[in-house]
Amino acid sequence: MARDVEELKERLRQAEEQLAQAQKMEAIGRLTGGIAHDFNNLLTGILGYASLLKMYLPEGGEGHEAAACIERSARRASELTRQLLAYSRREAPRLRPLEIRRIVGEAIGILSRSVNENVEIRTDLRADPEPVMGDPGMLIQALLNLGENAVDAMPAGGVLTFSTGTFESDGETLFGDAPVPEGRYVTVGVSDTGSGIAESIRDQVFTPFFTTKAPGEGTGLGLPMVHSCVRSHGGYIRLASRPGQGTTVHVLLPVSDSEPSNI
Repeated sequence: MARDVEELKERLRQAEEQLAQAQKMEAIGRLTGGIAHDFNNLLTGILGYASLLKMYLPEGGEGHEAAACIERSARRASELTRQLLAYSRREAPRLRPLEIRRIVGEAIGILSRSVNENVEIRTDLRADPEPVMGDPGMLIQALLNLGENAVDAMPAGGVLTFSTGTFESDGETLFGDAPVPEGRYVTVGVSDTGSGIAESIRDQVFTPFFTTKAPGEGTGLGLPMVHSCVRSHGGYIRLASRPGQGTTVHVLLPVSDSEPSNI
């Protein structure tokens, strides 16, 4: 008697890989929980001294602006720590009504300081000023991750476009493979004119630690963090790509009845 065990071996190998990935995620959860307390203590000191500096420096001067920049950077670092905790499911997002165009504008402002000159950033902000319930730090970081991925896909230059719009679901609409409940949504799109993603790996791009970059050049956590952020906001995400023609990621976020607040 003969029995082909190759398929069984392949399933076993896949199961071992999934277990290894789960163990990595558990390790990240323990790591982020362990460092959050000490890191936030350091940030508290930085924020405190930056505030003191601002008190002793005349407004409008270079020193005052430098202290304000330190303060903003420390607050952003604190937001990043919270995002890691949220990703490891130790902390929920702090939702409040937001105007999505302000979130997109904030992300573009940060991204524009670091992209290469051969990458042009464009906007197509068509969404009505309808608020969404969101955590501003998490949403900004999610857009930054999408933007940085897009820039990496255009090493020779290209066009990076951020767009917004509105979407009405009848309850039977599929966004990717997920049915979207009936209601009104705000859409955010991030498009590039880069190398695109092969069809054979498109289903894996939101898998933790999956990356097409060379060793040492990527962690494979950028897109999974975006996916986790969108789902924690009650939203949906979809990716469309063609090799050599670029990639577009669309995000749906449910509209809120509350008035938007400042970031």
